[in-house]
Amino acid sequence: MSYLPFAILAQFFNSIAVTIDKFLLSKIIPDPIIYIFYFSLVSLVTLVAIPFVPTPTFEVFALASLSTLFWTLGAYLMFKALKIGQVQRVIPIIGTITPLVLLILSSQTESITSMQAVAVIILILGLVFLTLNDLKGKLIKEELLLEFSSAFLFAFNYYLLRLAFLKMGFLTVLVYSRPVLIPLGITLLAIPAIRAKIWLFLKPKTGQLKKSAPLFIFGQVASGASELLLFLSISLANPALVNSLQGIKYIFLIIFSLILGRKFPEVFKNRFSGYSWLSQILGVVLVGFGLYLLAASA
Repeated sequence: MSYLPFAILAQFFNSIAVTIDKFLLSKIIPDPIIYIFYFSLVSLVTLVAIPFVPTPTFEVFALASLSTLFWTLGAYLMFKALKIGQVQRVIPIIGTITPLVLLILSSQTESITSMQAVAVIILILGLVFLTLNDLKGKLIKEELLLEFSSAFLFAFNYYLLRLAFLKMGFLTVLVYSRPVLIPLGITLLAIPAIRAKIWLFLKPKTGQLKKSAPLFIFGQVASGASELLLFLSISLANPALVNSLQGIKYIFLIIFSLILGRKFPEVFKNRFSGYSWLSQILGVVLVGFGLYLLAASA
């Protein structure tokens, strides 16, 4: 079974989730920790499948649990970077570093053909050209540190997931990667300052939940679908190959930004010139060529 359709669809759903995250973080939700808590809460729905899947070995359980913790912390740092930096810069930097780290990590445990390695580099170059115009602007050290840290955590998350998938089946790893979120959620609720922020979001008087609930839920569903498809893709192929498709997500983000920029110009800023269009067209061509090479090497 080919991983490509699942990986591409995962990037599509992720682009929807990122677009919604960008809007909510700019307009309604004041702290990324709220996102982390409620996403973790929604993720626990997979625990209902525990009676129906094989019990993993301790090694697989540990790998799956660590991968979830790395992803959760990586997502939090990404959202922190989004709060202080430009979304058009934060997402591409993380999206470029993650597959590069994975390429190094995965080469230690799994063989990658020369054509696949070339495809990964071309796809990363495509992402760079797609986002070249958006990488401008004041870049502070804190933002850069958050982006690099987030990218490394995401990379280790996918790497550990792949190691777990090589030892046990997809459903077992998926289901048993979630129990670790229970003590994490309890820990967050035990911290008074964080608990106050979480409860404030729920209070009807603030209007935050009422105004944003449908969009927030839709974003969580899109994010969950993206993560599930990424899990499936990584169970089928090297995570470096799967994550090299980040450029596809940015193509979707450009389309969504063009559509929503008319209604919310302060959130979805579009700065297109002849140079930026040329850069993005080149990026699309490189992404297309990289996809062709991956498909040919499958």
